Amino acid sequence: MKKKTVDQFEVVHGGHKIKALEQRLAIERAKVEALADVQGKLVIERCKDCHLKFAVTGDRHTGSLYQHTSALRAFYDYAEEVGVTTVYDAGDILDGHKVYKGQEFELRDLGLDAQLKRLVKDSPRNIPTKFITGNHDASFKNLAGVPVGKLIQQSVPEYTFLGEEQAKIDFITPNGTFTLMLIHPDGGSAYALSYKPQKIIESLEGGSKPNMLVIGHFHKAEFMPSYRNVAGLQVGTFQRQTPYMARRGLAAHMGGWIVEVEVGKTFNIVKAEFAAVYV
Repeated sequence: MKKKTVDQFEVVHGGHKIKALEQRLAIERAKVEALADVQGKLVIERCKDCHLKFAVTGDRHTGSLYQHTSALRAFYDYAEEVGVTTVYDAGDILDGHKVYKGQEFELRDLGLDAQLKRLVKDSPRNIPTKFITGNHDASFKNLAGVPVGKLIQQSVPEYTFLGEEQAKIDFITPNGTFTLMLIHPDGGSAYALSYKPQKIIESLEGGSKPNMLVIGHFHKAEFMPSYRNVAGLQVGTFQRQTPYMARRGLAAHMGGWIVEVEVGKTFNIVKAEFAAVYV
């Protein structure tokens, strides 16, 4: 009966339509498979002591005419000098494709292959980097179902892909667990610097909040020591203000963070130092 139904469909609609449907199904299946193991991921870091030190970056936008490669390299060198052994990046490693109207005129490298080649050439590698992808990275997935995060990891072996748009890292210390969450939200900047981070923290489920939330996307630098018992940090950017941002009155806070945490049994001591870049 099943074979007869298929044959009848071919007679009425033609075999070419079946092939077209099969191709569309294959594309959708590839998109689903590309998401496997890349969303809602939890990473475990086991620590010998209770002192954590790491760097935080985000929004470098490789392939953009306005990426500030020399500043990014200088920050990695500084982080290495002060004893940082891991950089956590909050996304938009690549500048992407067709994210907004006219973006192609702000690109140095057009297309995924060209941006990956630029990433291989320009990426600092003196410190291992663990990253999530952002909305600009996701543009390639949205347009063609390409798993960009895994391709970045393959292209730069010193970089480890943690997830799309968000990931959690549990630092297991002798005094307990310190949870770091990386997130790359969507939407535009608000009139007040802290408004979007506050709303994001407010949206987190009770009982599953991280100790520190690291936020990319907005190209702003800000540290809130405690809001709803969460330390909130906006990562800044390593991309100069683009014409798109200038038209909308959006500033670019260029630089990266050095974060130190002393995990205690009663409370945590959290320090965040921003290395600012002025052009």
